[in-house]
Amino acid sequence: MKSSLIITRDVVTMVLFLVFVPLFIFSQVAEAHFRVVPRSRRSLPENHQPADLPEYIAPPLEFDFYKRTCPQLPRIVEKAVAAEFAFDPTSAGPQLRLFFHDCFVQGCDASVLINSTNVNQAEKDAAINFSIGNFFVIDDIKEQLEKECPGVVSCADVLALVAVYSVKQAGGPLYDIELGRRDSLTSYAPSSETFLPAFNLEVSGLLEDFKLVGLDLVDLVVLSGGHTIGQGHCNSIINRVYPHVDPQYPKYYSDQLVANCTDNGAIKLPNYDNNTQFFNDPITPLQFDNQYYKNLKKNLGLFTSDESLFNDPRTIKLVEHYANNQDAFFKQFGVSLRKMGKIGVLTGTQGQIRKQCWVRNSHNADPALDPISLNFTDSTAN
Repeated sequence: MKSSLIITRDVVTMVLFLVFVPLFIFSQVAEAHFRVVPRSRRSLPENHQPADLPEYIAPPLEFDFYKRTCPQLPRIVEKAVAAEFAFDPTSAGPQLRLFFHDCFVQGCDASVLINSTNVNQAEKDAAINFSIGNFFVIDDIKEQLEKECPGVVSCADVLALVAVYSVKQAGGPLYDIELGRRDSLTSYAPSSETFLPAFNLEVSGLLEDFKLVGLDLVDLVVLSGGHTIGQGHCNSIINRVYPHVDPQYPKYYSDQLVANCTDNGAIKLPNYDNNTQFFNDPITPLQFDNQYYKNLKKNLGLFTSDESLFNDPRTIKLVEHYANNQDAFFKQFGVSLRKMGKIGVLTGTQGQIRKQCWVRNSHNADPALDPISLNFTDSTAN
C-alpha cells in the first residue's frame, strides 16, 4: 500500500511538471514578445541584450542584410553623400553627428528624424539638439531608395550608412557596419535632454551617460574623436567664455572665440549668436584624422567635454595614445562606432520601415502615435 502511494505521488508530480513547465516557458516568451521593453534594457548593446528575447523575435544585425533585397543601397548612399560633400565640405560632421544623437536616445531607431507635431515635441526640436541638421540628405536618399526598392530600407540604416560614408568622404576609412535596424514609432524631446551627453560635462558625467547605453571609457575617448570634423556653436562654449574666459584656452584661441561669440568682441553681456559656428578642430577642420587628440594636448579642446579628456587621469593615456598613433584611432573608432550602432536596435517585426523618414507610417488610431506632422504627407502603412 505504501509503495502504491509513492508511485501515485510520483505520477502526479510528473504530470504537474509536464503541464506547468511548458506553460511557464510560453508565458515568458509571450511576455518578451508583447511587453514594452524599458529603456534601461533597450539601451544595451546587442551582446548585452537579455537572454529572454529569442532571436526569432529580435534577430541580429547583418553586414549583408540588403544584399538581395536592395543591392543598390551602398551605391545610392555613397553617391548622395559624395555629392553633398562636394557642394559643402563641412557636411560630413553634422551627418556623423546625426547618428550619435539618434543612438544615444532610445537606441539607433531614427527617432531623431521624426518631426514634431501639434501634440508632441520630437527629439530634433529638443534644446540640446539645436546644432543638428542635414536632414535633407537623409530625406533625399530615402526618396531614391523608395523608387529603387520600396518599403525595404529603414531610415535607421540610412543614418548608419550616411555616417560611415561621411567619414570616408572626409578622408577616413570606410567602415563596414551591420544593418537590419527598423524605425521607431515615437520620438520625444525630453528623452534627448535626459540621455544625450552635454557639452559642459567632464569625464565622470560623460562616462555615466556612456555606461547607461552600454559603452565604456575607451568608447568615450574614441567616439569623442568624431569632433575632429564638424563645427561648434557659441551656445556650447558659453560656460568657457562668459563671464570669465577659461584660462586653459591659449590666449590667441580664446580671443578668436570671444570675438566670434560676443557683441563686438566684448563680453559685458551674454549676447551670443547661436548661428555663429567655428570648427571643432582649428588645425585640420575638414579632415577625419587624429588631430583632435593632438589639439587636446595643446589645450585646443573646444568644449568642456573635450578638454576634460586630457585633464582626467582615467583618459589622458588614451588621448596620448591616439595622438601618437592615427592607425590605432582609426581601428578603434570603427569598433566603437559599430558598438554604438547596436544600442537599443529594433529588428525583425519590431517598429516599422518608414516610407518617409520624418513621419511614421499612418493609420494608427492613437494621435500621439500617429501624428499629423506640421509638414504632413500621408505614408502608407507597413
